[in-house]
Amino acid sequence: MQHKVNILEPTDLWYLQNNINKETNKLYHPTKDIPFVQQVEIKLENSGVVIQKGSLHNCVGKLTYDVYKTDNRLKDIWISLSTEVDFNAPVYRGTGTVYLEPRHKGNFLYYTPIELLEQEQWEFDDGVFQFCSDNVVLGTKRLKFKQAAGSNDGRWRIALSALRGQIAQVVVATIAPTKIIELKQGEILIADYDMVKGFTKGIEEDYRKLGYFGKGGGEGYVWFYSGEGKLLVSESEGLNLG
Repeated sequence: MQHKVNILEPTDLWYLQNNINKETNKLYHPTKDIPFVQQVEIKLENSGVVIQKGSLHNCVGKLTYDVYKTDNRLKDIWISLSTEVDFNAPVYRGTGTVYLEPRHKGNFLYYTPIELLEQEQWEFDDGVFQFCSDNVVLGTKRLKFKQAAGSNDGRWRIALSALRGQIAQVVVATIAPTKIIELKQGEILIADYDMVKGFTKGIEEDYRKLGYFGKGGGEGYVWFYSGEGKLLVSESEGLNLG
């Protein structure tokens, strides 16, 4: 499975019909919005992809369609994910190209590919997960009320683990750039915004008050992360720098 993020620009005819000089105003016009579009293209070569529900735009090639459901033979792996609900989503297998729903300018996202190593489990908010290779086990679990209130990315958490002896790939999308950092034993991460978009098994997450007004700083509710593992963080979310 390979993917690329395309930025599609208007045709020459669009510029002509809107009386815009493409040579001087290709990217910006003072009175008209230039309708650029972002679209993800996924190439399959005798492989498969699980995509987020409702995200398909079109597909072409020698492809078969199915619905991902947790395989009973893999229940032992799935149970180890500590999930509560089977994950159901579209799966496309074979050789061809899958295009996801386009996003118009102003709603572009940053896409981050993550390699799922053997025996490595990741958890992501459901609004962050976009698609992954089909050699994974997936499950979902509902966020606690306080966590859902503090999260910008949905009310469910998606857990993924590669099949034994295999390396899988997952792609996530966020409104600001992300990077992976490692948290070592004894270290903590505290953030007063939804900074962490995913983490591996071994990381403990909590959303609680840090002190009280007039006592201990009065920060209110903040995110706590401790343990040992990897974190997918978006340091610039909320700064409007994306």
